[in-house]
Amino acid sequence: MAGNCTFVYGLEKNAKLIPNAVAISQGNRYLTYKDLDQRANQLGKALLRLGVGRGERVSIALTNSFEFLESTFGAWKLAAITIPLNYRFMDEELIHVLDNSDSVGVILDAEYLEMFQRIWPRLPNIRFLLVVGDCEADAKNNIYHYDTLLRQFSATKPKLAWKEQGNEDTGYNIYTGGTTGMPKGISYTEKGFTKTVVEALGSNAPDLVQRISEAPDHLLRLLPGGRLISSRVGRAILRFPLWGKIAAKGAKYAPASYNRFLAKMLAGDVRVLLVSPLMHAWAWAISANLIKLGGTVFLLDSAHYDVEEALGLISKNKIRAIAAIGDSTLKPILTELDAHPNKYNLDTLNVIIASGMPTSPEVKEGLLKRHMNNTILLDVLISSEITHGAATIYTSADTNFNKAVFKVTDRIQVLNSDTGEPVSVGEVGEVARQTDVVPQGYYKDPEKTKKLIREFNGKTWLMSGDLAELRADGSFSFVGRGSECINTGGEKVYPEEVENLIKQMDEVEIVGITATPDEKYGEAVTAVIQLKAGRQLTQQQVIEFTQGKISGYKRPRRILFVKEFPTTLIGKPHYKALRELAKQSDEALKTSGVLALAS
Repeated sequence: MAGNCTFVYGLEKNAKLIPNAVAISQGNRYLTYKDLDQRANQLGKALLRLGVGRGERVSIALTNSFEFLESTFGAWKLAAITIPLNYRFMDEELIHVLDNSDSVGVILDAEYLEMFQRIWPRLPNIRFLLVVGDCEADAKNNIYHYDTLLRQFSATKPKLAWKEQGNEDTGYNIYTGGTTGMPKGISYTEKGFTKTVVEALGSNAPDLVQRISEAPDHLLRLLPGGRLISSRVGRAILRFPLWGKIAAKGAKYAPASYNRFLAKMLAGDVRVLLVSPLMHAWAWAISANLIKLGGTVFLLDSAHYDVEEALGLISKNKIRAIAAIGDSTLKPILTELDAHPNKYNLDTLNVIIASGMPTSPEVKEGLLKRHMNNTILLDVLISSEITHGAATIYTSADTNFNKAVFKVTDRIQVLNSDTGEPVSVGEVGEVARQTDVVPQGYYKDPEKTKKLIREFNGKTWLMSGDLAELRADGSFSFVGRGSECINTGGEKVYPEEVENLIKQMDEVEIVGITATPDEKYGEAVTAVIQLKAGRQLTQQQVIEFTQGKISGYKRPRRILFVKEFPTTLIGKPHYKALRELAKQSDEALKTSGVLALAS
């Protein structure tokens, strides 16, 4: 039997306890817990047939679908390790991840088959491709059709010649962007992943309890015992600091193991819409935890984010929560609701969980004040490395809506990354999380792991790479990202990778990649270029040069040709100055004489 803290153990238990409860829904289709468990069993047997063994790694290059979760849990049935692949990667990025992760096979959508066949000769460790969708199987060349192969196996649990997945086993490697632009793989053990999330929740508990005590009556009454909590006496009790400490202690000692009573209580009631790709740590973690807890995962049927479909699903299926990527998904929702304020019934939507990129104050205020009076917006600081970090609650009763502002807690601090000491008010430092649950580090990258996991004064800290300024009220606000990482629509773009590509153009003397504030994506990738003397280059030529060489979201959306490139004393790009340039309009830069005459 699998370890009682593992996600696959939770699925197997739920398949017996709540077999007919819906686990996943997409469009007009759904899988019950019994269905999902049986499909995962079949997938596990298919992987066994293909030679996958304990601890081997299988990459998943699928869009949001039943097959993504079937493949994930099916691999876990064998105690194999899953690698969610960013299907937006180009050849070199995919080769790096597949090679670095030691993947032995790939489960992929048919639309990506040609690309994987093209790079396969450079990946000697890849033994098979298992293709979802319309394709011709070619067993001689180790290309198999997903449904055809699964139909060959019964729905009973695979019989293994080795131990099932245990609590201390690795179940996944999430590849996140690196300071050189190439992704790096991070993971926790199965038990460790749950413990680190619970640890973070405990750290935030005192502030969350305080904020709940300030929520409007109609929101508090949605909670169990809400009438008592919303009373004058109930609010006074919640405000008493002891309750926050009790909540923190309770979270600290909460078990990481499967809870059958919780699953029975949540089945059919906790319905969460995921609009983020499952390949991202944010949606992946929510989906895996929901299935362990007994909730229902709702996925969009559209290949791309469709705001009308999302709102229609919330209205039709009485969705309780939506997991969103900041402005990238919430701003279109606000625009649609402003245009059609009476089209959707959102009364059941209790929570918006926003992460991945900032949600602007006007979007938070517009949603909660004009359209979602019954909803709490939970702004969450999260990353693949530190998992859940900090959270801020907003409600319709608030008058101050901030952008990416979080409270310092006993575990979330802003540190001087050299000394490990907390910074003073007004100073900028690195956001760090003190933890007793240490991740396994970056796969095959001990040097970067040393930078991630630091020891200060006898305590272990995870360094996020995010820079923040400490405020007088005990909160902190972001001022940038380590290595000048750009967050465009929830995707990380690190300057060095894009700079190295553009430097290959003969006309370029020096280039720096920075960000222009953008309403749709949060930040738009911007290239600031100084040309060699006497050389000419157009914006279109630069954009075309990057096509097909890096992922689309990494390609510059704006090009600035400058007369004098801002550098540091040692000749490297001065990123702060570059960001200031990018904040200005082209007209303002022309007027100031900063731009060169290149067209």
